[in-house]
Amino acid sequence: MSHRFTTGSWLGNVGVLLLATSLGGAVACSKKKQEDAKAEAAKDKAEKDKGPQGDRYKDGQRLAGALKDWSKRWSDTADLPGCEPLLKDAAELELCKTAAAALVTMKAAVAKPEPEATQIHLAAELAFATEAASEKLRNASMEKMQQEHKAPASPGSAAGKPAIPPVGSSAKARALGSAGKLGEKLKDLQAAPTDPGMQVMQAYSRVNRASLRYLSQFLQFGPLPTRNTTFTELEGLSKRKEAWPALGRTLREAAMAENDPDLQGKLKALAPKMSRRSQGVVPAGPGMMPNLPPGRMQAPPTGELPPGHPATPPRGEAPATE
Repeated sequence: MSHRFTTGSWLGNVGVLLLATSLGGAVACSKKKQEDAKAEAAKDKAEKDKGPQGDRYKDGQRLAGALKDWSKRWSDTADLPGCEPLLKDAAELELCKTAAAALVTMKAAVAKPEPEATQIHLAAELAFATEAASEKLRNASMEKMQQEHKAPASPGSAAGKPAIPPVGSSAKARALGSAGKLGEKLKDLQAAPTDPGMQVMQAYSRVNRASLRYLSQFLQFGPLPTRNTTFTELEGLSKRKEAWPALGRTLREAAMAENDPDLQGKLKALAPKMSRRSQGVVPAGPGMMPNLPPGRMQAPPTGELPPGHPATPPRGEAPATE
């Protein structure tokens, strides 16, 4: 049997085949678009779940743990004493009263506790108040020490005569004698009562350091909004006091740990400005400042080393060049 083949039937078969192929391609393309859309949506959701860039402590757990420890520290902190052992000027004594009141307010806010923003502000005020009082106390202490040591020995007194070593004494005997005298001096220092002025100055310095460390908890371990709020407070302090090396170190340490680009840039820009010394003050000699009255020494800022002492940078950090 022979089959008849026509041109029309062949063309019809080709058309059906092309239509089926076209429909199959359209279905496959639509399915791929749906899969791509689902993948994009999943990616967007993952980005949102990660939170803002740099918000490494978004859950607040790290800060909560730090503040729990600090709550006990503040409760154990003694109230600040009066500054009468070193200061006599009424305006300078008022600075100490302001700092003492700021500490009382700070301790009450932590014990309550007040909202984080309130505690950050109060800690900044306490840091500024104790720094202002500490600066006056340091200068008064250095001036007192200078006056105590500048009185010359009277002529003919034993203090004014050079020591004459005994004839024939050996080096070993001199060494033993020196060691014995040193031991006696150490015993005298241990037995002598602590200078009241030094006690006052140390108390204000301790609270000043504590307030800056407390602020650093919020600046380093808080969620990004909290870190930004803390930076705003510290930036406000920088406008009230131009040179503050201790605050500069706090900012620099936070910048090293910060991974939010915007906040890190702000920290890096402000830190060196605070670390600089006051403009126009150039030492004329060891511990002496030309813009101070003769015989008066300028004490180093809180936490700073005396002039001429080799500075040791924090671990893992290169010495700062100012």
